[in-house]
Order: sequence, then C-alpha cells, then structure tokens
Amino acid sequence: MILEPEVLFAYRDKFIEAMDKDDVDTALDIAPNLSSGRIAQILSECDNDVVIPFLEQVDEKHAADILIKLPREMAAEVFHLMDPEISIKLIDQVPVDDAADIIGLLDKDEGSELLDRINPDLKAIISDLMHYEQGTVGSVMHTYYIAVREGSTVGETLKAMKDAPTQIQNRAYVYVVDKKGRPQGAVSMKDLIRTDPEKPISDIASTDIVVIHANDSAIEASQLLRNRRYQMLPVTNDEDVIIGVLLLDDAIDILSENLAEQFVRVGAASIDESFYTPPLSSVKKRLPWMAGNIFLNLGAVAVIASYEATIEAVAALAIFLPMITDMGGNVGIQALSVSIRSLALGEVRITEYLKAAKKEIIVGLINGLALGALFTVIAIIFQGNPALGMIAGLALGCNVLLAGIVGGTLPFIIKRFGGDPAMMTGPVLTTITDITGVSIYLGLSTLFLASLIGAA
Repeated sequence: MILEPEVLFAYRDKFIEAMDKDDVDTALDIAPNLSSGRIAQILSECDNDVVIPFLEQVDEKHAADILIKLPREMAAEVFHLMDPEISIKLIDQVPVDDAADIIGLLDKDEGSELLDRINPDLKAIISDLMHYEQGTVGSVMHTYYIAVREGSTVGETLKAMKDAPTQIQNRAYVYVVDKKGRPQGAVSMKDLIRTDPEKPISDIASTDIVVIHANDSAIEASQLLRNRRYQMLPVTNDEDVIIGVLLLDDAIDILSENLAEQFVRVGAASIDESFYTPPLSSVKKRLPWMAGNIFLNLGAVAVIASYEATIEAVAALAIFLPMITDMGGNVGIQALSVSIRSLALGEVRITEYLKAAKKEIIVGLINGLALGALFTVIAIIFQGNPALGMIAGLALGCNVLLAGIVGGTLPFIIKRFGGDPAMMTGPVLTTITDITGVSIYLGLSTLFLASLIGAA
C-alpha cells in the first residue's frame, strides 16, 4: 500500500480528532497507518487519561516504539500510571538503554520492583547500564552487538550474523576480538558478502579502529562518531574488553539534546526545567537569573545617566537608543548561536577563536555598513535631522561590528578557561552590546552636540 503525504496528513488529523474525543478505539484503528514518532508527537500533547488506555491496547512492539520517542519524563510518568503487568511486557520490547533511562526516572522503590519482575538476564543488563553515571558513554550504549574470534572464517561470521539476537539494532560492522574479548579489528557487511566464505576473517578486518571507553563523555564520543562518519563505535571497559556499542542514531540524539540545552542556557534558563516542572519550581529556577540580569543592566543605565545633559539638550536622541542596543543584541545572538552550535557539535576547537574573530570582523564590517547606511536614511526621514541620522547610523554600524566579534569569540574564550559558554555568554553579551551601543551613540552625540543642536 502506497501512502501519499495527503493521505498521511488525513490519518494524522483523524487520529488527533479521535484522541481529543477520548475515542481510543478509533485511534487504535488508525495507528497502524502512522509512524511511532508521529504518534508520540501527538500523544505528548494529550492527557494521560487517554494516552495510557491507548498504549495499553496498542500492539506491544508499536507501544514500545512510541514510548521511547516520548519525552523521557512523560514516558516515566506513563510507566508509573500504567498497569504493572503491561509495563513489564513493554520493558522487554524497549531497547535496554532507553529502558535504563526510563526506570532511572521512576521512584527508587517502584523502579526496583519493576526490575525484580522482569527477565533476570534483562534485569542484569539494565542494572549495569544504570550504574554508569549519566552523561557517560556507558549510560547510552547498546549491549547487543556482533563480535567473532580472530580464528573465525568469513562463512562462520555470516552464520553468526544470521543467528544473532533480534535486539541487535545495527549490523553494519562485525568486530574481531581476541580470546579475552579485546577488539582487534572490524569488518563491514559490504566486505563480508564480497569475500570467499573460507577466508579467515582476520585477513579482511581493518585494524585501524576507533574505540571509546564506557566512562568517556557521551557528548564527546558522539562528536567523534559523527565526525568519523561511522555507523557505530565499540565501547570498552577498564580491561579493554568490548561491552557495547554507541550507535549513530543515539549519537545524533545526544548531540541534538546537547545543542538544545546549549540554547536553553543562552537564555539563562535551566536545563532541568521541562514542561512537567511545577510552576513554583520554574519560578525558583528562572527568577535568580532574571534578578541578576537587572544588576548587569545597571551598567547600561549608568552610561545613560552620565550623558543626561546631552539627552536633555537633544531629546530626540532617546528615540533611537532602543533600536541601536536591540540591533546589537540581535547580531550578537546570531554570531553566538553559530559559535555555540559549532562547539556543541565538535566542528571547531576552542583554540580557533582567532579564526572566529577574523570571520566576524569581515561579516560585521559588511553588515555594519549596510545596516548603518539603512538606519541613517530611516533616521533622517523620521526626524529630518541629517546630523542625528548620520550619528545614529554610525553608532548602529559600530555596535553591529562589536556585537558580532563579541558574540562570535566569547564562547571560545569562556570555554578555554573552563566555563560554560552557553550559560555565561547570553547575559554577558546583551550587557556588553547595551553598554557599547549606548556609549558609542551618546559619545558621538556629545562630540557633535553643536551640529545636532544647530540642525534641530
């Protein structure tokens, strides 16, 4: 059956309508025509009163696929409210790394009770994963992979792949290990099917393999995997024995979540806050940063106060102050976003701040000239004062240049000294651009005050 986009959209709309009406039976009939990701997106906006009956009645495999695509906090809440017997069945269908994450979010007693009721082998694997610190490779690795001994033939390896457990999610590579389980090489599926079955696997295995440790940073390992363009990387323990693999799909998810966290921090928000955070807890997380930002902005207030006489002489100066400071902040955030994204994805090193500065100087000069000229024309038309228009345009152009340089390089400098560039650069950047914008604008106005008064 071929489903065109219009048909899929129609199924989606019918599914949403059914869930809105608490019509679980109709939603169950439509569900096979929608992807688990699409259903998870819809369910994340529904009440648990309708989500749980749906997940309890839908096919177990489909339910498990939907659960792992829900926000982690919501998935844990659903597990908490769901029939325990169904929860146990679903845990067996969910990938072990996702199961460990969800169970880790449950109440300790509830999580222990759930683990005690599942398959002992599965319990041992999940428990091992839960022992790894959050943010490490061990906490996100898959423990199912294919490995063969050095003396195996290509034919024996192909048979091992055919007989491998269904839990193995990626069969792109087979790892060749010694008697102790330490990696000695890797072979791709493409090379295997092209080789004589009688040939020793070691003859075609690549010995140039990248290995990561279970206690390594998951973000750094994901950056490595993404940059190397591999499908997965073997994960080893302290004895250099393979104990799992980091998959590319998981690496992309980790980098996406990290990037999202970076941008949450740019706004001085907490990464611990989510849709499910109680209102008072959200206030506690946000209010201190906003209160601190008031004191940072006092710098701009102090600068304005020092030019009070200039503003009194030409009151029209106050009209363009918000535009100059706001434009500097917007340009700075643009440059800041690019730098933080590049650092978060591992595209650049923190030592490359000079290269970032050079780029932002070029971009800032061009943008500054263009925006400054445009603002000059607008200011002249708006106020009919050429001197004021030229000063406002020049101030805006200079602030755009400085904002780009600061926004593009500040994350590198803060990272270089061990700080969190995302958390610190947002408030600092806006304060700097406000102060520089006000200082340049009012400073030039004071310098050419006679011309301003004469043209007024």
